[in-house]
Amino acid sequence: MIKSRNKMRGFTLVEVLIAIAIVGILAAIAYPQYADSVRKGRRNDGMSALLDAAQKLDVYRARTASYTQDPAEANIGTTSPNGYYDGLAIAPGACGDITNCYSIEINVTTKDGQNEDDVVAYRLNSAGVKERNEGGWTEGWK
Repeated sequence: MIKSRNKMRGFTLVEVLIAIAIVGILAAIAYPQYADSVRKGRRNDGMSALLDAAQKLDVYRARTASYTQDPAEANIGTTSPNGYYDGLAIAPGACGDITNCYSIEINVTTKDGQNEDDVVAYRLNSAGVKERNEGGWTEGWK
């Protein structure tokens, strides 16, 4: 008996469609988690901008014996290094006098969907207290 060599091998259309559906479901589940992790990773951009601003304010005070509310005077940029946070503002701290204490705040931008993150702003004061805004100010950065 001679065996036929013309036997077709491969996937049927139904098998291919099922595989595509499974990949689509996995992607729909995984992508939001991935995007959230990326946004959390970008939080360091805002934190580093505040730490840099605090350092420059301390240098400014060492030279002038007073803090300043004007970021330009202390050579401080108002945007984070990668642009995910903006609007850096300096205000008098808890003591109420910019000469002796300060509070720095920076807000999230819409760049690459960063505004969809839970944390919308960070704050740092001259006493080293770090706060984040997640619909209300909470102590600590995360």
